Amino acid sequence: MAVVHGARSRAPVSVFAGLSTHVQLPPFRLTAGWRWPHREHSTMLKIVPDPPHTLQTLEDTLIQATDYALCAATVVHQAILLQPKSPASILMMASMHELETLRALLESALVQVQMPTEPRTLH
Repeated sequence: MAVVHGARSRAPVSVFAGLSTHVQLPPFRLTAGWRWPHREHSTMLKIVPDPPHTLQTLEDTLIQATDYALCAATVVHQAILLQPKSPASILMMASMHELETLRALLESALVQVQMPTEPRTLH
């Protein structure tokens, strides 16, 4: 038989199956300032960011898409500079061409959005 330390009754507890193992434990109370010890030093990181809270206009979305296309073109350009003789450099140059075309289309759409909506007289 084993004795459970910290129990109020200090009643012997059997470690064998089928025998009595009842021990009255002291009451467990939380104090007002009590916290889990591991919460003081750990932080929870969000894997998925919150969606934007404000609704963007079409103009804002086109500007943001143009910025992303520019960033992607810059990455492809750096990859070409790092390994110009790579067999994949042809694919990188094709990607660069497609990204430049995408940027031109986005800028054209941005100009169309920014045009005044008033009817104009065509001569």
